[in-house]
Amino acid sequence: MFCGSKYTPEQKAQGDDAKVWKQALRLYVDGMNLRRTARHVGVHHTTIMRWVKEYVHRLPEAPQPKKVKTAELDELFTFIGQKKNKIYLITVVDRQTRCILGWKVAWERNAETIQQLVDEAPKAKQYFSDGWDAYAMLWYHLGYYQVSIGKSDTYSVEAVNADLRHYLKRLARKSRCFSRCPQALECALRLFVYGFNSRQLYKQQYPVYSAHVCNFITPPF
Repeated sequence: MFCGSKYTPEQKAQGDDAKVWKQALRLYVDGMNLRRTARHVGVHHTTIMRWVKEYVHRLPEAPQPKKVKTAELDELFTFIGQKKNKIYLITVVDRQTRCILGWKVAWERNAETIQQLVDEAPKAKQYFSDGWDAYAMLWYHLGYYQVSIGKSDTYSVEAVNADLRHYLKRLARKSRCFSRCPQALECALRLFVYGFNSRQLYKQQYPVYSAHVCNFITPPF
């Protein structure tokens, strides 16, 4: 029996306007949450997330500084699904450029996870962190490690973590917007880190000119 319903088995490319893509991704990276971005551009929030995933899938690795003298390590926590499900975001940041050298989402913050992060990130001559015992157990590839006194040697990573909480609403401390799964969080982080590192390296080269993270997000059409 013919029901009269119409559907599209596969989404058509011409249905996704390039200008809407660009606007949505720029708003999302600039600190607007997923649902508010969707309301602003007039599409469903699942469509925005699909665009983000497709864009991230095409992204190269985030740009990195050529040389790293001093790196700082720290971690922050957020939630998955609901507030009882805590998850950690561990970051390594270059002090000079404040580029994010590496990051990892993990259910537990342990020495094994952080060691893998240090192994994969660009190597530095000096490393600083807070006094958590796990950091002292790591191998820093012949780099010198020292515990920071207060925040005197971790101010860069602290500032970058504050930027992460500011730009990614799913990381805001008092927000009710949580990631549904670690993969969604990783997707949002990869998009932001690419734009953030691009902005930081641009500022190093052109310190007089203003630059915003969203300016470095251009949909691949």
